[in-house]
Amino acid sequence: MSGFGSVFGSVFGSGLTRESIVAKIQGLLAIAVVTGLLWLGLGFGAIAAESSRLSGAIEFHVHTAPDVVPRLWTDLQLVQAAESAGLRAVVLKNHVFPTGDRAGIAQQTVKELEVFGGVVLNEAVGGLNPEAVRVMSRLPGGRGKVVWLPTIDAAYHRQTFGQEPGGIRVLDGDRLVPELETILYSVRDRHLVLATGHISPQEVLAVVRRARELGIEKLLITHAMAEVPGLNLEQMKTLAELGAYLELDYVNVLMGPNAVDPAHRAWRQVTLEEMARVIQEIGSEHFILSTDLGRPHDPNPIQGYQAFLQGLQNQGISEADLALMTQDNPARLLDLPKSPT
Repeated sequence: MSGFGSVFGSVFGSGLTRESIVAKIQGLLAIAVVTGLLWLGLGFGAIAAESSRLSGAIEFHVHTAPDVVPRLWTDLQLVQAAESAGLRAVVLKNHVFPTGDRAGIAQQTVKELEVFGGVVLNEAVGGLNPEAVRVMSRLPGGRGKVVWLPTIDAAYHRQTFGQEPGGIRVLDGDRLVPELETILYSVRDRHLVLATGHISPQEVLAVVRRARELGIEKLLITHAMAEVPGLNLEQMKTLAELGAYLELDYVNVLMGPNAVDPAHRAWRQVTLEEMARVIQEIGSEHFILSTDLGRPHDPNPIQGYQAFLQGLQNQGISEADLALMTQDNPARLLDLPKSPT
């Protein structure tokens, strides 16, 4: 047997001709190629399935860089990933910087995705500052859409997490403070979204009732089941009856004493089972799903959103309800037409 045959004879057995050995090798290569193609097809199919799950979805609460705390992605990295995943829109949030202007810049880098931002009324923008709302709303392109009431500077937030005393309150006794009254008129007249931030249950209920009296229709209860605002089931039902949407966020599933991110260990974990039970009790027409992700130790917002939807589906939430909470409901707040079915 030739050198070729002696090398491969030990593998394929003796007594084989060069031609038969070549034929066997070609056969094995063909099997390997077909197997590889099948594996790639299945792999790409799984990726496509994950992307299709987010097709048309809106991410209403996500944090990006630049920020005063580390963030996993920049604005531009987020919008590129969101567009690739098939999302319809994202809303950029930052506790200390307005994001409407950043949304306008990010919008120029994508073709199909809609990018929005807003302003959080924390101390960095003057607290309950009506001018901050007016300026944000004047940005060209209408990218400033959301006004969040105080979050990390809310008195209730500081009290809940044992931080320094003080903070911003929106009630004086049982009445809204005058600055907030002015802000509510601006929100109404400019057709903005009012989100409740990290204020107390009592404050949330008072704000929503007054907002409805003034004719404000775009109301969002920020991470309604989280440590802040700390609402119970009956309070959530009342808010839903008043016409407010209840926001649920995947980041709260990742919180608790064993959280990977140290900043999340002071917060109570809200399980997928708890969220699914509340959705079924109140009705999916009253909810919006988001992630509130952005910290480096957590999943990226696309992975988190995918995991959130899969987890809720595993808890018995239907595809139709998921579509309502990720597409139709948030689109109403952002004045986007209903997604085609």
